Amino acid sequence: MGKSFDESIYTSVSLTKLTIFAISRIAKNGEECAYERVVKECFSLFPKRFSFQRYPDWPDGTRVKIEILRCRDKGWLTGNEKNGFQITSLGKRGAEEVLKELKQGPTKKLRPTQTRDRGDTIVSYLKKSDPFRRYQENKENFIITEEEFRKLIVSTFETPPKVLEQNLNYCFDLCSEYGEKELCDFLKKCREQKGLLLKSWTKRKKVKRRRSKK
Repeated sequence: MGKSFDESIYTSVSLTKLTIFAISRIAKNGEECAYERVVKECFSLFPKRFSFQRYPDWPDGTRVKIEILRCRDKGWLTGNEKNGFQITSLGKRGAEEVLKELKQGPTKKLRPTQTRDRGDTIVSYLKKSDPFRRYQENKENFIITEEEFRKLIVSTFETPPKVLEQNLNYCFDLCSEYGEKELCDFLKKCREQKGLLLKSWTKRKKVKRRRSKK
């Protein structure tokens, strides 16, 4: 388990930067950079930034998934959840800069109005998504594709129904906690349209309940 850094410093560093740094550590050790390994490393090094808000002893895998996608968008990573991730030369340089921040403190201060609440990351991600924008423009005729739905809740086509359900519920609970009614209505609409993707998981739960009653 990696040694965690000074909390007073790393809480001021962006989640995306912390993620690429954690991935660089995995790569330097010559380990396979699988999604689960990235979750472990992020939580081990920066527990305050990568834990559930209500359950600080547990790593928040959904948050890590979002940051992995952002690292990939920046050109810091290649690969995918199924085959693993590889850090690029650009990502290595980024990780070196992060190490300097972790040792010396951030090079620039955050704006006073810039919140550090981890939940804001996911709420902002949902609000900026193309499906949500289309929903706002035309709620009655809104349609979301399976690919868009999976990407929205940070999942792939290989993600099992159980995880899809968990990710969707997590997003919904977070939006409810933040009082984002429109986002909640949007997620309900998505669930209505793509409920069949979660159906097999629901069926398994019902079967287990029936067996337990016997």
